[in-house]
Amino acid sequence: MKPVDILKKGLTKLRNQIQGRKARLEAELKANKSISEGDEEWLDNAGNIVDEERVVDVLDEASDYERGLGRLSQWEKTIVQKLVQLSGAGEKSNEPSKKRKHMTSIQFCPVDHPHTSRNEKKAAQAPEFTKKENATLAQRIEILDWHHANGGNQTKTAKHFNAIYPNLQLKQPRVSAWCKHEAAWRAEYKSSTGTGQKVKRVCQTQHPEVTEMLDLWVSKAMSEGLLLTGEVICQKWTQFANLVGVPEDERLKLSEGWLSRYKERSGLREIKCHGEVASSSPETVERERRCIQELIKKHGYKPCDIFNADETGLFYA
Repeated sequence: MKPVDILKKGLTKLRNQIQGRKARLEAELKANKSISEGDEEWLDNAGNIVDEERVVDVLDEASDYERGLGRLSQWEKTIVQKLVQLSGAGEKSNEPSKKRKHMTSIQFCPVDHPHTSRNEKKAAQAPEFTKKENATLAQRIEILDWHHANGGNQTKTAKHFNAIYPNLQLKQPRVSAWCKHEAAWRAEYKSSTGTGQKVKRVCQTQHPEVTEMLDLWVSKAMSEGLLLTGEVICQKWTQFANLVGVPEDERLKLSEGWLSRYKERSGLREIKCHGEVASSSPETVERERRCIQELIKKHGYKPCDIFNADETGLFYA
């Protein structure tokens, strides 16, 4: 029996093992019935054989089995071992044949092919976690493509790519958030080239709904004569981000630089308010300032005789 046929046999046995329970749970979910957390966990992991099916397909389509096996990740090789055990190919027989021993050795002890390139050997080594990183735009598109092509299971997707990109520390909630912003990311990826596809931090244009909500709130506050500060604007951005559901690791830092750019883009300017000036419009303040300057020039007042109206209380202390 060919090595790939052994894997197909193991995959068939695996399907038969999970078929009954999986069909029952899926029927309950379809009928809008609740299932236990244990059953949900089983459906996302043991009951989901997307990875097993993909590994078998890859090796079945490979022109050379050994080279195809060598290109698999460590996690995928573990799947191969599991399927071989399920097929019964690893069990002892009273009359073992050399052919069976050779088949089994290929599965568990793959050797480097003499023509295997350095890149193929490097790809066969499982990456190790060093420090947590943000995903690049290209990585997010890659993960989303695989997610849709392999059943759309978010937990399975996170588990699959944790073996490929361990530094991302990918979990189901993050995959869910990426799915929500998929359209905007694909548009940016399509319009970006080279370095643009390697960016890791999401720019402001990735949250247009938050910006729109903030712009509307600022316009309303200005029309009602409310006093706006940088702190208030940042707090409002955070509130709107909570409403939209922007993940914590993808939010803006709301630095002074961001605030300055937002003020400039929105036509806001900083005004120092003293006493009753806080209730006056900028136009009125500017008009009265010019009037006072003309009076000072006309009557020849000296700087020592000019006081802020708030300072007149000093004469009655």
